Parts: sequence; structure tokens; C-alpha cells
Amino acid sequence: MDKVTKILMIEDNPRDVRLIQEMLKEVSNFSFEFKQAERLEEGLEYLKNDGFDILLLDLNLPDSTGFNTFIKARNSKFKVPIVILSGAADEETAVEAVHEGAQDYLMKGEVDGRLLARSIFYAIERKKAEEELIKHRDHLEELVEKRTLGLKEANKQLRREINERKQAEEEIRSSLEEKKILLDEIQERIQNSLQTIISIIDAEYFQNHGKKPNDFNQEIENRAKAVELINEKLYQSEDFAMIDFACYIKDMTKYLFDFYAVDPSLVSLEMDIEGIPLDIDVAIPCGLIINELVTNSLKHAFPWIKNIADESISKDVENGKIYVKFHHDNEKMVLTVADNGIGLPVNIDFLNTETTGFRLVNKLVKQLSGEIKINKTNGTEFKIIF
Repeated sequence: MDKVTKILMIEDNPRDVRLIQEMLKEVSNFSFEFKQAERLEEGLEYLKNDGFDILLLDLNLPDSTGFNTFIKARNSKFKVPIVILSGAADEETAVEAVHEGAQDYLMKGEVDGRLLARSIFYAIERKKAEEELIKHRDHLEELVEKRTLGLKEANKQLRREINERKQAEEEIRSSLEEKKILLDEIQERIQNSLQTIISIIDAEYFQNHGKKPNDFNQEIENRAKAVELINEKLYQSEDFAMIDFACYIKDMTKYLFDFYAVDPSLVSLEMDIEGIPLDIDVAIPCGLIINELVTNSLKHAFPWIKNIADESISKDVENGKIYVKFHHDNEKMVLTVADNGIGLPVNIDFLNTETTGFRLVNKLVKQLSGEIKINKTNGTEFKIIF
């Protein structure tokens, strides 16, 4: 970690404080500033006067004991992520604490420096992700409010124009029902998007905690963008429950090509997309699958792009191609992502790989109750049938 992590520990046992400091010092590539308070009131005052990245909290302090200590810290106006360090093995309290907003619950006698540093990093990153999702939710609620006001104004105008006619009553009822569907759909979508992003962060971090923070953040950003684009398409759709997935694929792949600054003269994109409207439960996993597979092709399928001046590389392979197809086949839908690159390494078993991206694709395919077929001839082709 390049960034210095500012840690506040509220703990009245000097021995535990020294032990935690020594453990963290032994963790390579972990820079931190450390401040300690013996009382909860004193610690909250430190939070008021100085910005900290993380709070390490003991539940039993001279001025506050038990679970109420966490509640007081959580309810303070300083929204710093909290990791509980307890000397008591209380599973019920641990579960309740995480449910109420604690980022983690660790036993002092069972934690080591590496585990604690990883928990601190995860807590900070997850808190950032939660705050971004809250901002996104607030933005969606604002859009809902604007639409609601528009519907109300339309209903008033409608009443004035057609007075007491039966048709006016039917149109007003229809508008109100449409508003209710919109509110219900957006609420459900926010919850699904939140759980999807949080689960991806969990899986990505615990499988790749050694990955560079910039790479880690970029991959999370792209996955969040995949969900965000679905949200945008939902608002552009006349049917609040369905989106134009063909348009979504074009926008998503364009975003990835722009994000990785791909030279179109070296790698081109070919699409064969049937106009298929999808509901949110299908669109989100499909969008994330496309993000993972196209990203994998852009990052790994064409290594010669980074070594274009190497004369030992055959020039007939410089023009890379990525193909994205989406169409009906009888009663099934088929999503195909392929490239003409170097192909997967021979020692990779796609269905049982430890690679986070491929594991995520397998998980999403199962979520769609589908199957995935791989063709390694002339590059790599992934065909998802569901």
C-alpha cells in the first residue's frame, strides 16, 4: 500500500495497544500512523479534530462497556469504518455487530498482523464502495422524485382537459400505477446492485489481496460501470422493467475500449447483436459477464500490441479482433464473446480456475441457469447459452 493509513485505536490495555502496533509494523508495504485513546469519549474527540481512515475499537472501556460501546461509536457523526477488536469470543455479538454496520469483528488472541492489515484495507475499501452506492441511490431517488412530479403535473393537466370524462380517470389511474411500478423496480434494483457490487468486492479482495490497489480499484470501477450502464438504460426505456440490451452491449464495449485506450488499428471490435429486451435480473449478470470476458481479451489476448516493435513477432497477428454476438436460438439466448488472440494457457481449467474474473463468470452463468462452452481454436471463444 502506497498510502499512509491513519489508524485510531480506542483501547485501555497498553499491552494490547503495543501488540497491535508491533504486528502492523511487521506487515510489508503497509504504512500507517497510529493514535490511541483509553476512553470512548476521548477517542470520539480525536475523531472530531483529526481525520482517520479506520477505527479499531475495544468494546469494554472505562466509560463504556459491551455492545453499547459500538453503538455509540457508530452513531457519532464521524462516519469512519469500525473494526471491533475484542477479547471475548462472543459469536452472537459478532454477528449483531456486523449486521449493525461494523466492518469486521476480530479476536485479539487470534489475529496476526497480516490478517489485521487485510481487514483494515478491506474495511476502508468497502466503506468507500458503500458511500458511492449511497450517492448513486440518492441520485436515483432524485430522478424518481422528478418523474413523480412530472406525472402529477401531467395528471392535473389531464383532469383540466377532459374534465369528468371516464377516459381521464382511467389515464390517471394508469399513470399512478406506472409510478408505483417505477418506485418498486428502482428499490429492488438498488438492492440487487448493492449486493452484486459488494459480493464482487468481497471475492476480488480475498482472492487477490496481493494485487496492486490501482488494478484492484480499476477492475471494481469497470464492474460498477457495467451495473451503472444498466441503470441508465432502464431510465431511457419506456418499459421500466426492461432494457434494450443491444444498445447496452454497444455502450459497454465502447466504454471498455476507451478505458483501456485501445488503438482500433491494432484491435477491432465486431458485433452481431439481435435486439433483445432483457429484464434487470438477466441484464445485470449478462452485463458483468461481457465486462469480464471483453476485459480479459483486451488485457491478455494480444500481448504483441505492447511489443509492436519486436521484429520477432509475426506481423500477420498484429490485427486483433474481438467478437461479441447475442441472439436467440430456438427458445434459448446465446451470448458469445471471442477473440483471435493467443488463447488461454493450456494449464488453465476454466471451470475450476482460481482466477477471480473467470470464477465470477462461472458464478454468473449459474445464476442465469445456463451453460458455458469454450472453443480454443484460433483464439478463444466463450459461448453462454441460457
